[in-house]
Amino acid sequence: MSQDLPRNLRLLCSYHKSIAEVCRQLGVNRSQFNRYLNGDTFPSLRLMQRMCDFFGVEEGELLLPHGQFADLVRLRPGRMGATVERDVVSALAHDIRLESQRSLMAYTGYYRVYYNSMSHPGQILLALGRIYETSFGMNVKIIESVGRPGRRKFTCKYHGACFVLGDRIFMTVMEMLTRNEVMQIILYPSYNNRIRHLTGVVSGVAARAPRPPAATEIVFEYLGENIAPLPEMRRSALYAPDSPELPEEVREMLTSGTQRRGPLIEAPLA
Repeated sequence: MSQDLPRNLRLLCSYHKSIAEVCRQLGVNRSQFNRYLNGDTFPSLRLMQRMCDFFGVEEGELLLPHGQFADLVRLRPGRMGATVERDVVSALAHDIRLESQRSLMAYTGYYRVYYNSMSHPGQILLALGRIYETSFGMNVKIIESVGRPGRRKFTCKYHGACFVLGDRIFMTVMEMLTRNEVMQIILYPSYNNRIRHLTGVVSGVAARAPRPPAATEIVFEYLGENIAPLPEMRRSALYAPDSPELPEEVREMLTSGTQRRGPLIEAPLA
């Protein structure tokens, strides 16, 4: 095996605080990474791409003869530092998602999602959501059909990550059809053995001029892991607050159950 790759990796690591820090940010076992540095084995294609993204180099560059690669790196030391800063956030998010996976296993499944519409004030939007496991951590999907029941105007599909911090469930989701909005959802965990409702706050941007930032209460009503999604998706629509389609307890969580302290909104516990 050529020693160019190990020497190139050692050079890149020298721009960082320590090899241990590089391994932590890459999510690679230190002993395994030492084998790459010593030339004992070659990284997998997937790990090679991750290392290239982390160090800010192309795969073809990383395999260059060491002297040529060293000249290339010296021409852009500033870029190496900028890449480190960018990937600190990425590595931290990766660690948090994996650490949250076990805590969120009890929450996997489908949910009816209710919140006060930001785009249609005075209406409550009912959507279908799902929390599910992936190899990267827990993901969440929310599908909304915006419009009156039976008269949908357009569909929004949100997709993102779900994780736990400080005994709260966080969701960061992006609208995948237009990619012009991100919603942040923070929920209380369930303190009961049987999950029924998760309450919290959602913030985002209203889909109406002038696209004002907004925040409101949100309720996740647990349906189970194995359901028929299509009938639930047909229910997704805008409803008046007094609609019989909305459970009374959900209406209370979205309106009278809210604690307002001055200009702040605090969601009630379910």
